[in-house]
Amino acid sequence: SMASRVFEELDSAHESVDAMNMTLTGIFESGRALRLVLKLAFVNERPEFGIDKNWSESGDCYILKLFRDYVFHQCDENGNPVMDVGHVIASLNKLDAADEEKIVLTSRDGENVLVVSFADVAWCLEKSYQELISRSVPVPTFP
Repeated sequence: SMASRVFEELDSAHESVDAMNMTLTGIFESGRALRLVLKLAFVNERPEFGIDKNWSESGDCYILKLFRDYVFHQCDENGNPVMDVGHVIASLNKLDAADEEKIVLTSRDGENVLVVSFADVAWCLEKSYQELISRSVPVPTFP
């Protein structure tokens, strides 16, 4: 009947919209994660600030350096690299949300241990990134 055909078309349209929504959500989430990874890459261990120990080995940037290791340089009990994409994505999502969950950041030599929240790391990242922007030179644009 005509009514059942209309409902089938309506269901099909809703399924298409749902699929597009899921795709756009995935793209949006990927963009947010990429933005965070780029900020971390820009800020971590800037060679031009090597003389300024306040930049990379203490304070906010040191926390970000340890966070980078926490996210991307996990090892098992034997020192073997652990490539856990789920851990990376979950950590970046918590960073993006400025989650209050506490994590333990440890220096590579094990001498320094910090307990911070993802919100603390997010604040350090934004502060350091804004400081870097204020020191940066404009990139020339080409027509």
